[in-house]
Amino acid sequence: MLFLESKALNHTLDVNGRIKLLRELQVRGTVPLIRQHRLRCFEDVLLGMDHVNEMEVALAGSNDSTIEEPFVRGDLFCFEDYILFLIFEDDSYIRAGIVYEARTREPFRKLDAFCNEVRNLLSTHEQQISLSFPNWETSTPSMPQGFRTFVERQDADSLYTSLRKETMSKRILAASKLEDESARVFLRTARNAHEEGYAAKLLTGHTEARHVPIQRLEDAGLVEREVQISCRKTGHALFRLPNPHALAVVTVSDATCSECGAPVADENVEEVFAPTQLASLLLEDGSWLVSRLHFLLREMGVPEREIAIGPADGNGYGQLMANICGESFLMVTRDGDLTPALARWVVDLEIDTEASHLVIVATGRIHKEAGVLLQNHSRRRISGGQDFEMIIAGDIATAGKELEGALERVSQRVVAEQLCVLDNSIGFSVSRLILTKFQMVRAAAARDAEVVTDSEPEFVSSVPLSLAAHASGNGEAFDGVPETDHPGNNAFGILP
Repeated sequence: MLFLESKALNHTLDVNGRIKLLRELQVRGTVPLIRQHRLRCFEDVLLGMDHVNEMEVALAGSNDSTIEEPFVRGDLFCFEDYILFLIFEDDSYIRAGIVYEARTREPFRKLDAFCNEVRNLLSTHEQQISLSFPNWETSTPSMPQGFRTFVERQDADSLYTSLRKETMSKRILAASKLEDESARVFLRTARNAHEEGYAAKLLTGHTEARHVPIQRLEDAGLVEREVQISCRKTGHALFRLPNPHALAVVTVSDATCSECGAPVADENVEEVFAPTQLASLLLEDGSWLVSRLHFLLREMGVPEREIAIGPADGNGYGQLMANICGESFLMVTRDGDLTPALARWVVDLEIDTEASHLVIVATGRIHKEAGVLLQNHSRRRISGGQDFEMIIAGDIATAGKELEGALERVSQRVVAEQLCVLDNSIGFSVSRLILTKFQMVRAAAARDAEVVTDSEPEFVSSVPLSLAAHASGNGEAFDGVPETDHPGNNAFGILP
């Protein structure tokens, strides 16, 4: 996914001033792509470098006087993992920006440095001191009204939890383990048995646990081992202890069984699994699905401030929204079937939030009536002249793939909208050029990663159990994402 950030400078330049600015930027090592392309063309026509600058000035004046189309509309400045751009708006202002990926390091610092360099050059041209010359202004972030309303209803407890790195690192790791359906079934069974005191369902050697990666669940903090004492005659659970050391304290006492009156030391002592409080919280209302979607959005580079988690209503439905480049994404989850009741609730919520993208994740089957209701709603939105997209997924892996594609399409539209004014200057689609460049960079990085994987293994320092849990300790609430937040800036800020 590509991101775009831009700033505006309230200053105008004539064609000679634009050429002079681009020329000085090139002298300083910031090479303008479109101008460099023109100069090579002039060099081929003139059979040498002599008089190239004169031809550039002559053609610029002729172009402005005949077809009233600016000869220098702007330019691009290409680097390894980001692209800077400079656009001269007609008799209005100058716009500078950066197109970058989530992995690009310090994109805002790069943009600030570029803007300061342009401003210094312009203030020198105008022979003004820097204090009297206008400053760059960051564009106001675009936030749909529906997303703003959703944020106001955001669950305060969820918001507080999302700000705690140590809590979220555990939730990220634990939620990833719950993608295994057998693990969820086992945890629900264990939770019910725990509440009913039925030891057979909790025993470490029980058949239902043999096909579940118990050790992984335990490492993720979803289950814990306890010692349960139950009546030898009735099988009724008397009490559970956290470890065998606590058992020693009970057995040396004179405690007796409340069922048969025998000493506790003579009753059945068994090691059992018990779901942790974290497991109960994640399974309740399918909140593990919300945690996974939240993590995937952060992994794709969406800033924390552009994501809002809705309150749990106790009906088993989860909800969150994201503001992507001014377009709202509504995501609804349920760890179960997509029923007609859920479909009607989703339609009402989508109408209320006015989301332009609807993502539904339901781990069970899709009821026919629910599918018809959702499809009819989608057709009504589209036939009403609104840009609307609906995604229905049966698991997190599918939802993540579809969501990544949707975010990519939105970012491509933003890049095209901002840079299409340069298409005539270069002779083809600038946005397509930029998108292709980043696609080729990703492909090359993937090939390099495969080569490293296939090479001889080396001894390296130990890494944390979970990459997600390790990464989350270095960012806001979810990390593993390069810095995209910056005071006073918005990773999705675009000029109107």
